[in-house]
Amino acid sequence: MATFSAVEVQSAWRDPRRHRTFDPMSMVRVMRRNYLSWRRFYRASLVSALGDPMLFLFGLGYGLGRFVGDIEGVPFAQFVASGIVASSVMNVATFETTFSTFARMREQRTYDAIRATPVSLTEIMAGDLLWASLKCVFFAAIIALILLAAGLLRSGWAVLLPAAGFLIGFPFGAIGLCVSARANSWDSFTYYFTLGISVMFYFSGIFFPLSAMPLPIRVLAWILPLSHAVAVTRALALGTVGPATLLHVGVLLATFAVAFFFAVRWMHRRLVV
Repeated sequence: MATFSAVEVQSAWRDPRRHRTFDPMSMVRVMRRNYLSWRRFYRASLVSALGDPMLFLFGLGYGLGRFVGDIEGVPFAQFVASGIVASSVMNVATFETTFSTFARMREQRTYDAIRATPVSLTEIMAGDLLWASLKCVFFAAIIALILLAAGLLRSGWAVLLPAAGFLIGFPFGAIGLCVSARANSWDSFTYYFTLGISVMFYFSGIFFPLSAMPLPIRVLAWILPLSHAVAVTRALALGTVGPATLLHVGVLLATFAVAFFFAVRWMHRRLVV
């Protein structure tokens, strides 16, 4: 029976090639671990994830909507509601892959514990990302049901809003992993949430059409992934699905691919190399 010295074991464990392997079942196991952990405090998660979008929807959609009137032939409440779905999904995926991932990585040392098993670092990150996107499906479905009960959905395409939540969760989850990989402390997230999330929330067409902006700002807005997410959820909610919708889906998938590539690269530099 072959024996290995402690130096050989440690060397094999730190081999970057080991942490770049990918087994879908390992990813699913990491996702399940995160789900079991979330079950213990899901009530607080529901309040935080649904509270703000509902306040914006009913406070601005109905309150301000009484004075604004229609936008592009759509009642203001319906216009805002279709965008709120995308921003809510963005927040769910972002919080899961920033604060939760950072806690598992640094405070709870969960990443270190899992890496001591045959599960690779890439599989851990993919599991985190899959769990974030599945949470997005759950919350998108709840919000869609609320909007349906409020009479704010007017198309059969709206049944695909949970699937859109799954799609949108991947690029924003991957971006969140990038931020976590570069964060030095909890305070580091302030930069992303202030200069990233807040900017996208107010300048991605949730509350007014992007066509109303000056050209330079309009071009900048279309660079933001949330603008494309809003375009997808709005098309589904209002029944305006067309070829342009597929273009927006393609941009979101491309954003995910690029962001996840850098997230893996940066996380390996931080934890392995």
